Amino acid sequence: MVVLGSLGMASCSLPGAGVDVSGDLKLLYAPFSLSNPPRYWQVNQKSDVNPAPLGWEDKDGRIALAARPGMGAFEIGRRTNVIVLASPFLSFDWQFNRAAQVGDVELVLGFRRQAQGSWTESDLGSGKPTMDQEVRIAVGQYEVRYGEWHREYFDLATLYRRYWPDAEADEVRLVWIGIVSGDDYIAAQNSVIHLTHILLSR
Repeated sequence: MVVLGSLGMASCSLPGAGVDVSGDLKLLYAPFSLSNPPRYWQVNQKSDVNPAPLGWEDKDGRIALAARPGMGAFEIGRRTNVIVLASPFLSFDWQFNRAAQVGDVELVLGFRRQAQGSWTESDLGSGKPTMDQEVRIAVGQYEVRYGEWHREYFDLATLYRRYWPDAEADEVRLVWIGIVSGDDYIAAQNSVIHLTHILLSR
């Protein structure tokens, strides 16, 4: 497992126009039941606290996932089956409240090497997949303006090559995208991080 201190370490520029994305690669664009998530999703959180660690909120006109790590540990994620070179860019929007800190929430990316032709794009399976490599990235940046949306872009292919340069790129697949509560320290109880528009694109 590799842990990065900030998303800015892997940032890049995403093409601004003509990005063609299939519906299966859009995440957190619309709310769904966290107690009975749809196919390919997995959600684990404490159910005996109020507010719950994870919930949906209308934030500035956007449907966003509100993550409250101070209310308890959580994990939410989606199984994927994407060749890194085919959809190499990952982006999402985030917003901190004043109690939130970098590392309260982490993005988890799971990679697996797979021989060409052994999977189809619809062969996702169920549950959390087996991963060869896992990267955990602290959500947020230092010296941000609280209460404003920020957007992160980074290049999955560059990220993978940085840590595993000997892997054949056409064999590397992103098999898991998750959001978890950070485990480096205890978040403030009133820490809230909103996330939305997680998107894989070409």
